[in-house]
Amino acid sequence: MKNNKIYRFLTSIRLAIFLLVVIAVLCVLCTLIPQNESQAVYSEKYGEFIASIIQLFGFDHVLSSFWMYLTGMIFAVNLGLCTLARFQWAMACSKKQIRIDAWGSPLLHVGLCLILVGAVLSIGFGRQIYYEIPVGKTAKVSGNSGIFELQVDDFSIEYYEDNISPKQYRSSLTAKSEEKEAVSLITEVNAPAKYDGVTIIQQAYGWQTQITLSSDSASRQIEVKDNEWVTLFGEGEDAVSLGIAFYPDYAEVDGEPRLMSNQDKNPYILWAITKGEIPVASDVLALGESTAIFESLGITFDGYDYYTGLQIKFDPGIPVIFAGFFLVCIGLMIRYVFVKKQSE
Repeated sequence: MKNNKIYRFLTSIRLAIFLLVVIAVLCVLCTLIPQNESQAVYSEKYGEFIASIIQLFGFDHVLSSFWMYLTGMIFAVNLGLCTLARFQWAMACSKKQIRIDAWGSPLLHVGLCLILVGAVLSIGFGRQIYYEIPVGKTAKVSGNSGIFELQVDDFSIEYYEDNISPKQYRSSLTAKSEEKEAVSLITEVNAPAKYDGVTIIQQAYGWQTQITLSSDSASRQIEVKDNEWVTLFGEGEDAVSLGIAFYPDYAEVDGEPRLMSNQDKNPYILWAITKGEIPVASDVLALGESTAIFESLGITFDGYDYYTGLQIKFDPGIPVIFAGFFLVCIGLMIRYVFVKKQSE
């Protein structure tokens, strides 16, 4: 089989180097060309002709393109056959006496295979979901053992001296399911928590206000995130929308609203009404106060609280990649360090 031209081609180091160069070029294209955008975006940026070339060859989604899959498959075949050949060679060398130095290259190749398998697992089965959960509320999260509830018990922030720029923020959580007892978790920036095979990453935060909209016939309480817009009625250019901006420490300076700090010392909301994109009315409202938006619709500022932005990440490929990296290190040590000592 070693004399077979196809086998020699598939196991050649030249093919491996060529494939690695192709993968590197594709990765560079992925960083240079905006990914997963519309035809209009590419046409505006590069012109109609270049935009058509980009989309024709799949360079607008490089990582999931035909070229990346084809290159990856050929590289997997090349690496797998090379690994098998290295093992056969190491076993032949160790028939009469065990030669540790002969196993450096096979272990190195097995490590590379594991890294490749881990990457495939990450791409094919990994998932990331972003949740914005208010304090006291719960989200249902999918873990290794099934669905579990993730409750936000508390959220805290440490500020720099200006009391506006956050220095650190963290969420106190409770994870619970029918099969397991409740577990208390803490996640903060650069210190994620882990539960049931998923990683819980502290990514963002914000304020959520509770307001009541009331009319002559009924009233309803809604929760609105800071700088979020809610459509009250109508569609398209006739849609009437309500926007809320929250000021935890409000002051009026030269007739303009000013955020003095992010501490909840003097909470106000600034509400605004638009019809389509045309401003209609706006005003500020203190906690507990009410005012009329229209003749038949009023607004009351009922309360406020933090919400925490959590990135829930499940990546089954990470342990495999770490195992592969470990074997690569062992293989390199045997291949270059141990062999050198043997020769000395």
